[in-house]
Amino acid sequence: MRTIGLAFALLALLGASTRTAEPPPKVVVLAIDLNNLHKSAPASAFAGRIARLADAVRARLATACGYEVVLVDPATAATAHATDGYFYDHPDVAAGLAVGVGADWVIIPRLNRASAWAADLQAHVVRVRDTVLVSNRIVEFKGLELTPELAARLTERGSAWMADQLSQVIELARSPTGAVARRCPP
Repeated sequence: MRTIGLAFALLALLGASTRTAEPPPKVVVLAIDLNNLHKSAPASAFAGRIARLADAVRARLATACGYEVVLVDPATAATAHATDGYFYDHPDVAAGLAVGVGADWVIIPRLNRASAWAADLQAHVVRVRDTVLVSNRIVEFKGLELTPELAARLTERGSAWMADQLSQVIELARSPTGAVARRCPP
């Protein structure tokens, strides 16, 4: 009896060691659209800060969180991007772009600028296979337009916070009834 139990345990171990780990989900993070809610236009340097913020979110998802971040061809995205906020309002179109690069998830970010002092990064999390908008995440920024040094620090901290939120949503949607491990360090 004991030999049979030992044999089953050995077979289970061999089976576990021959299974391959599940590959990480493929994620597209689209360019961040500016949703300017303030009466004045932002400074010209602000566009660069927004682009760096998008790059930081992508980098954080890839390096700290372990996702495979894939890029959509910029020309293809520009052709589909009818106007500012278009992908945010039409997540199905964004999901169509993500299908073209084999992604499982698409993140559609926008930066809501209330003033030079206050802005929030908002992101739709869309499951590509069925174009379901799974969640919307928000991270607030205070002072993104003030100094380059402050902007760099806020970009680092804000991208980490947003990546962690995005990861939690993706993992919960992937395994709604199971235990969800945190992929991103806090």
